[in-house]
Amino acid sequence: MSHTLKVTIHQAEHLEDVERFGKNDPYARVSLTVDGKYPAKTQVIKNAGKEAAWNKTVEVPDYNPQEQDTLYLEILDEETGFDEPIAFTAIPLHQVLSAQGHAIRGRFGLHTTGGKTKGEVLVSIVVISPGQTEGAHPQTEIRGEVRLDSAQQKRINSLSRKEKAGDLGTAALLIGAVVGAKALHDGQKDAKKVAQDEQEKAKAENREY
Repeated sequence: MSHTLKVTIHQAEHLEDVERFGKNDPYARVSLTVDGKYPAKTQVIKNAGKEAAWNKTVEVPDYNPQEQDTLYLEILDEETGFDEPIAFTAIPLHQVLSAQGHAIRGRFGLHTTGGKTKGEVLVSIVVISPGQTEGAHPQTEIRGEVRLDSAQQKRINSLSRKEKAGDLGTAALLIGAVVGAKALHDGQKDAKKVAQDEQEKAKAENREY
């Protein structure tokens, strides 16, 4: 029978700064699969920068301890186009199953899109068995175990490339708009000058008569 994971994403610290202008607008999401289908996420914290506090509890359903051994967590910067990955990590769930009450509260290391270790996230994870409505409440904070998952990193890098390509496209549109506006402005100036020249010419001809 399937269980439910109750995950509280408390906060993240020492995040990579991925914004070119301004500060990160981060949110976090979690999933039991590495394919990018994330059933649960936090709210976005505007202008949070390198630290963010969500204190958001989400439920991840259909957890089968015999088949699923990892909780995938990602932190992204909200953008108008493609959201940009900030950090990610893979949390082995055996440490939750072996803990008292099947519940832990831990600080987990994060990885940048390049795979370097940078930052950490504070998360509580509780396994709720079928028929239960409330799980245990972990109190002691531990240093949690993480691993660098190559499939997750590959997908994160793909998301990062899409975001950068979107930025280049937006920049090209902006440059095109600026060039077009300048050409229109120059054209209007030329037309105005021609009209003024014609007026001066007409005035001169009238004076001759």
